[in-house]
Amino acid sequence: MSNESSGKMGIVAATAMSITIVVGAGLLVLPGLSFSLAGRLGYVPWLAVAVLMIPLLAIFSYFAREMPSAGGVVGYARASLGSSAASMAEVIVLGTFSLGIPAIALIGAVYLQQILPGLSVPGAALGTLTVAYLAGVVGLRISGALQTAMAALIVVGLLGIALGYLFFAAPGSFATDEPVVVSASWQGVALAIPVVLFAFTGWEMTAFLAEDMKDVKRTLPVSIWASFVLVTFMYVLIAWIVASHATGDERWTRAPFVQLARGWLGSAGAQIVALIASLLVIANVIAAFLAASRAVFSAGRDGLLPRRLASLNRRQQPLIAMTCTYLLFASVITFSQLAQVGVDTLLQLAGQNFFVLYLCAAVGYAKLHRGHPQRWIAYAAAVSVLAMMSLFSMPGLLYCGTLAAVGGWVAWTRERRTRLA
Repeated sequence: MSNESSGKMGIVAATAMSITIVVGAGLLVLPGLSFSLAGRLGYVPWLAVAVLMIPLLAIFSYFAREMPSAGGVVGYARASLGSSAASMAEVIVLGTFSLGIPAIALIGAVYLQQILPGLSVPGAALGTLTVAYLAGVVGLRISGALQTAMAALIVVGLLGIALGYLFFAAPGSFATDEPVVVSASWQGVALAIPVVLFAFTGWEMTAFLAEDMKDVKRTLPVSIWASFVLVTFMYVLIAWIVASHATGDERWTRAPFVQLARGWLGSAGAQIVALIASLLVIANVIAAFLAASRAVFSAGRDGLLPRRLASLNRRQQPLIAMTCTYLLFASVITFSQLAQVGVDTLLQLAGQNFFVLYLCAAVGYAKLHRGHPQRWIAYAAAVSVLAMMSLFSMPGLLYCGTLAAVGGWVAWTRERRTRLA
């Protein structure tokens, strides 16, 4: 895209964008699920996953500093592993976004219905997607400021609910005489780790916004680490409060934030949680949509998709790529509702692919640092990712494998065409 800095994001907006990409609606449920598995140790899985993420983020920070582009992980793969690996990564990215982001919009629709009961699920999902598209059309300067405001409200709102319960809840709300769902044990911690894994995905999507940032070689790495510190602090604190004060009431497992809010705000607490949840989902969809549209733009520039998608309008925005991304996601939402494809199916197929992209970055980093001490960062990251991937479902593996095979075929076709030319 254009090298001009006008209209691009600075560190604050980029950090806010990273936070809204990473923090999704799952946070409203996951502390309760980790408590149900690990009991009073329910916060430990969050700490464990945060530690596992450190070498991966070190790798993303390196690539962000050394070779930033709208290609994100695809660009990293091309620079370190070659064009064939890049083509496979690019198809995996497109296949992941195409199912994952519509699924996020559909999840958000359920929360929006609590505030606007007259909305249908597909209508609310399409409405959220339309807001994301319009945020992209108005430009990153305005939408970046919007994301900054929403990120601040989300973080303050979620922490406020948790801390308010901690300091102001009625004494009865702290009752711990009911048995926890599963007694505190390290076995429960191990079982909870895969549950909270997906709360720590999203930084690979932030990388696709590189060309929309000012002084990107500084801004992107700083935004990655700043958002990681803020998100991890929020996750662990909330998980600790839930694990320390939840009871055996199953409502703590299903809707822990509602329980926290009701503990000191009464019946109004549930409405406040619904409002924050709706805001969280809208911010999440906006940030994810912007990242996905840049991935589509990059795929057009690379020749995987029609090159027309890589064109910019007078305001140096990838409007055609954004429009096509919007139409694709809207089609997936519509089809999933007509064919009665569940959100869980969409997430099962797409959600695991992010870890494959993490592995790709780790392997590329190891190759670039062969013979240097830094290669151990890649080895640690690869071990972490492979451990996570051992938990994958078979449908997810088949979907990812199919996408990789299509990418490999595209790369082979290109090379063959080049040899014959």
